[in-house]
Amino acid sequence: MNSPVSACWTRDQAKSVFVTEALEGGDAIFLATHTPIQGFDRGGRDAGEIDGDNEHAILRALADPNRRHAFCVVQGEPGSGKSHLVRWLSVNWSVDTDIKLLLRRADGSLEGALRQLKDRLPAEFGKLFDNIGQRQRANVGGRANVFAATLAATLEPNHFEKPIGDEKWCADFAPGDILANPVIRRTWKGPSRILNLLEGAGGERNSATASFDLYDIEDLANACDRLTAGALSYRSQQLVSRLQREAETIQRYREQQWGADELAIEVAEFVPNSVALIKALNDRRNEAIRNVLGVSADSLKTLFRSVREALGGRGQRLVLLLEDITSWEGLDDSLLEVLVDNAEAHGGDSQKAPCPIISIVGVTPDFYDKLPGNIRQRITHEIKLGTANGGLQDVATLRDPKNRRVFMARYLASVRVSLAALEQWRDEFRRKPSLPPPNACTGCERKEQCFQVFGDEDGIGLFPFTAHALDRFFDGLKENDNGQTWRTPRGILQGILNVNLSQPEALSESRFPDPLMERSAIREDRRSDRVISNRLDRLIVNRIEDAGEQARMRRFLAYWGNPTRADTIEVDGELALAGAKRRLFEAFALPWIGDETADTGKTAYKPLDPPNEQPAPVVPDEQEDETIEPNIDSGPTRSPKLPARPRPSVAPPKPRRLTSTRTELERHQHELRNWSSGEGIENPSAWNKILFELLQHVDSRRLGIQPYLFERLVTQDMVKLQGSTAGSRQYLVVDAEPWVRDGLEGYLSLKLDRGLSAQEADFHRRNLSRMMRRFEKLIVSYIESRIPTFSPGERWSPVVGIAQVLVVRAWLRGTLAPEASTLEHLRAILSDEPDPTSDPKSRSAPWQDWLSTTDKWHDRLRSELRGLVTLSIGDGSSGLIDASEVIAAIERIRATGKVDAIPQEEGNMPDILEQAYELTSAWKDKWVNVYRIEASTLEGRAKSLLSRLRGNGIAQHMTRLDTAITAVADLLPGAASEAVGKWKETYSRLKNKLETDGRPLEEFIVSFEDAELGLPDGAAKRFGWMARAPAKVLSDFLELANIGEKLIEDLYEHVNDCIREASGTASLSDVRRAGLALKAATGDGDPRHV
Repeated sequence: MNSPVSACWTRDQAKSVFVTEALEGGDAIFLATHTPIQGFDRGGRDAGEIDGDNEHAILRALADPNRRHAFCVVQGEPGSGKSHLVRWLSVNWSVDTDIKLLLRRADGSLEGALRQLKDRLPAEFGKLFDNIGQRQRANVGGRANVFAATLAATLEPNHFEKPIGDEKWCADFAPGDILANPVIRRTWKGPSRILNLLEGAGGERNSATASFDLYDIEDLANACDRLTAGALSYRSQQLVSRLQREAETIQRYREQQWGADELAIEVAEFVPNSVALIKALNDRRNEAIRNVLGVSADSLKTLFRSVREALGGRGQRLVLLLEDITSWEGLDDSLLEVLVDNAEAHGGDSQKAPCPIISIVGVTPDFYDKLPGNIRQRITHEIKLGTANGGLQDVATLRDPKNRRVFMARYLASVRVSLAALEQWRDEFRRKPSLPPPNACTGCERKEQCFQVFGDEDGIGLFPFTAHALDRFFDGLKENDNGQTWRTPRGILQGILNVNLSQPEALSESRFPDPLMERSAIREDRRSDRVISNRLDRLIVNRIEDAGEQARMRRFLAYWGNPTRADTIEVDGELALAGAKRRLFEAFALPWIGDETADTGKTAYKPLDPPNEQPAPVVPDEQEDETIEPNIDSGPTRSPKLPARPRPSVAPPKPRRLTSTRTELERHQHELRNWSSGEGIENPSAWNKILFELLQHVDSRRLGIQPYLFERLVTQDMVKLQGSTAGSRQYLVVDAEPWVRDGLEGYLSLKLDRGLSAQEADFHRRNLSRMMRRFEKLIVSYIESRIPTFSPGERWSPVVGIAQVLVVRAWLRGTLAPEASTLEHLRAILSDEPDPTSDPKSRSAPWQDWLSTTDKWHDRLRSELRGLVTLSIGDGSSGLIDASEVIAAIERIRATGKVDAIPQEEGNMPDILEQAYELTSAWKDKWVNVYRIEASTLEGRAKSLLSRLRGNGIAQHMTRLDTAITAVADLLPGAASEAVGKWKETYSRLKNKLETDGRPLEEFIVSFEDAELGLPDGAAKRFGWMARAPAKVLSDFLELANIGEKLIEDLYEHVNDCIREASGTASLSDVRRAGLALKAATGDGDPRHV
């Protein structure tokens, strides 16, 4: 097959075959395309009567002439084959005397269902429909308004004669008042949604259940936002408040695309008021809808009773085959009572015997779950076409790939022959049941070549598909599309066969595969613009110029090939690219873009192991060809989105259960491609974690960045992929550039793809290497934007600032002398602080201010430095800093007493490094002030005390003061008694220190101005000298001297007052004794000169 092929069917043939409903079309197409239904599960009271898991066993059991009653439920998802099985049973029903009514879904409305029932019953029963009722003449909006108003009325606690069971709840919260509010009736769309479904949804109902759900309640809560204050009663407002709180939970799950029904099960405990309101509304739905549609439940029961009584008199059975029970919602409760009514239970002379009834009803799992318990107990036979595994049911018949291909091949065969040929076969088939349907492939002259290229299934050619393509298409069908699955027979017809075969001219015009093939049924992550590997896509772009042809090639390789591979290999002796043989390219008039020889070295690539090599230096882009292979065991997980409207915290949503079955690699690739195309990133936290761990493989030293800076700035919470955060912090943001997507996809492929060829592995290594090198440039730029710099490339070192700040603090606290060795300095700033020895509280204000400023930070600074130095020198390994950097910083401040220079701009660093900068800057600005004021304070205190001593020693002078004060106080007890008490208290506290500390303080005072013993040269040594100064003793003794000086002056005045007041009357001996005491205290005869 070296030339393009044309279709072997016409558009009209395709249209006639691919009808969307099992009950449409003629028997000829139905019988020709019928695939036996098998592999189902059986249940029900009389399940044992079905002696096999195939359709014939069902027919034998239900059509048994002796059967008097059956209520058979066929359960399956929409499109799973319920209708097909119901129709097959009808076509093959073997009892001619039975009155058999096959009621199709039609337009999905209750009126349509009643119309069918009237048309299919014998004409004699037509008059019975006269009393069922007529629809109201209102338009859609009017009917929805009547429906809502009726619901509101039925929610009144005393509306029904027979209680429903929730009357107390309705009385407590008055939900009817909410629904009756004019604003709610105008804005809440729940009633119109239900009414639309009950009226068939324009023929698009597709078995949807017309029941209120949690999403309706969320919408109701939102509608209540428009109510004004006082619009509702207190009871109703309480319910609204609860519904609005619960709506937050519902909204979060809704954003995760949970189905409303499965959500009701998952979060019922978190939304009890919403669940209660749903139950109340659905319990009253039928009553309200009958009023709107003008139908009568009693009339329906009367109709069936009359029909059955008439047939009973003739000895006939009534066989009802209902494709979809949801078409009867509004009357379904009454209809179910009719269907389960066993003729054997009737008796008595006053009753006419009804005929036996055999009913076969198609239901969805959702409808089945809501059946009342008394109805379930009366199901005689249950056919379950699939099983659920954490979500929607599958279809048993389609589980095996071969069975799926057989199913599709029957339609491919039918579409290739005319309707007349099928009808002729049907007539013969009824006489010869073993006669196979017509197959145009049998006499086709292209058969041999066609089968070689496209393959066949039991002699039916798969053209224009291949077995691989059919499997790819089926795997690409959505498993959950708003609560319904496409992986059903109907989904195959609509989503695969019809879209590909409805335009046969696309083949002859070289347009196949056509864009229509990827319609809404195909998962987004399986579409051709998402699944083609980087290497294969690059090959397409490089070898095909036209964009339209590039897209067609992508569609072809996405389904007919293996889109993750780009090697040219041999398959059955023929060249193949991405698994697609060359002749397939030719058949679709696509250019061969593979190589002319098969790739060699097709050895499977071994997934990444932990790397041993170091990344190569940064080089220009065109030279980036070396490999970096970081190995990170990490993968994204679903995170729930935040709510749009602020409300109280609620239960966080779990990831959707109804997710697609994808490999981990496919999931990652899909998320990456969405992100790179500007659609945002799924699982942002997990992707940011992967990005961060990849960046940990960058050697920062090679980039001229200290490892500790890299570790402090390139943190997990600061590394973000573009679009993964809305924060305003200075993040390291990696933009959605092609090189990032290529590199990340390369990393994932190397890690997760077990089938990589050597060529593919090399391709991914190059992309990964290129990304890592660009990451290095990004990191350098980012760190320079965060760290203060003197000039481009010259960064300030926070570790130097931390070390020097801690050294200064140790000096000023007196725990470390500047004269100590460098190693002693290093040990001091890394060790826990001992108690200070410099009496900080006795120091000048600048000295105290500096220590107070560092009090709340020194522990964190010390811990930071300790961790860095431990990693650097603790085990001899290459740590986060170079220990010589700290040692050199200590040497410099020991020599000058000054911290190193700092840049003017402080950058944007983490708080601990920011504080190191601030403290370094503060010492740089204040060290001269600290030094000058502390020296002046010490000198001033020393000179002041020296002047008070008047040549005496400290202990001697204080003793003289105490002697004088004691003598005067004894003679004049009332004189300055408070001041005398203060002196006695202070002197008593310091008396012992006068002997021990007096002499050292005298030596300090004397040496202050001494060239050798006083303030040394150099700022560092002077800080050490001042820290060793007895500042507290000096302050205490000066205070004592000042108290004594002032007290002597006060006592002198008291004595003078006594002399003046005595006016010669006082005893001369007393005056003389006081005077002698003061003279002895002063020593120079002037008591004010103590």
